[in-house]
Amino acid sequence: MKTLAIAANSLRRLFRDRANLFFIFVLPIVLILVLGLVFGTAFTSRVALIAPDNDDLALDIADRISSSTVFDTVEADDVETARAQLRRNDVDAVIVIPDGYRDSLLDGEAVEIAYYATPTGGGFDVRSVAEAAIAEQAAVIRAARFATVETDADAATALETARLVQGAIATVGTELEGEASSASGGQFDLGAAQQLLLFMFLTALTSSTALIQSRRLGVSHRMLSTPTSPGTIIGGETLGRFLVVMLQGVFIVLAAGLLFNVEWGDPVAAILVVTAFALTGTGAGMLLGSTFSNEQQAGGFAIFGALMLAALGGSMVPLEIFPDTMVTIAHFTPHAWGNDAFATLIRHGGGVADIGTELAVLTAYGVALVALSSSVFRRTLTR
Repeated sequence: MKTLAIAANSLRRLFRDRANLFFIFVLPIVLILVLGLVFGTAFTSRVALIAPDNDDLALDIADRISSSTVFDTVEADDVETARAQLRRNDVDAVIVIPDGYRDSLLDGEAVEIAYYATPTGGGFDVRSVAEAAIAEQAAVIRAARFATVETDADAATALETARLVQGAIATVGTELEGEASSASGGQFDLGAAQQLLLFMFLTALTSSTALIQSRRLGVSHRMLSTPTSPGTIIGGETLGRFLVVMLQGVFIVLAAGLLFNVEWGDPVAAILVVTAFALTGTGAGMLLGSTFSNEQQAGGFAIFGALMLAALGGSMVPLEIFPDTMVTIAHFTPHAWGNDAFATLIRHGGGVADIGTELAVLTAYGVALVALSSSVFRRTLTR
């Protein structure tokens, strides 16, 4: 009961300050609205696609890319003109298929298809479509080259046979993809997930100032002088901060769903992600509150640290545009695992089993941070 009383007191102290209500409940929803309107998928991207004439493979991949309904293809006379359009924001991405594309591929040479986009979000949806088209055609080219080597067939015959085989396979794939397509994200979906993680962690870290205030005013030590064990005090403070972060997370999920029709995917899986991330944020906030000696230091570090981790973990700029090395580095943050989990739930209609790794990593983060912060806070209390 004492643990619950300490946790309830933490909640009362939080909501006594009306500024906290704005930053916890109002600001996240406003940012979800703004980001959804500016960068949401309701806006169709425009792509300048340049391919050489009289090259059947170049025209084939151009047709594959331009047939997508995700973006509109616009005409460009040459590469420089297209890149100028990109700089003026007349287009969101430029794809250039080089001259000699067919001959180079059939000769076994590596061919580079140039892709240009600005770091503003408009061209993010284009890259995955282009990569899928390239992968499909690459499978045909590999099959044709294999047939040419093994059967001494001429390149044209082998290529045509490979296309027929892929067409038969692609029919099955299209049907399966069509069944899963209902889980595609809406205008506000991924932006809502990114802001959810950013603000949950920010709230968790900034709540460390209340813990420091309790220590500085002697509240924690006075509780310790009563028949209250250090474990009870630690449990109450931890539970209070967890409830605050969890309450904010559930509110954002429900408000975004009701106001912006955000589809979070499997509700059980979504709540598990929110819970695991809230535990992680709680552990980080408790560790901060147990380490710093005054509110000013902790508050400044909390805001800087929360924003830095959010940016690195894909809650400000999508992980899809990160270089491979940065993606690896990003996954040292809990935000990256949370964003991966929500991307699976929202984009691909995944369930709990599909995000098992992400849940395990986030839970491990949370347990480790709570255990470490409890140890540090116990030493601080009994010092």
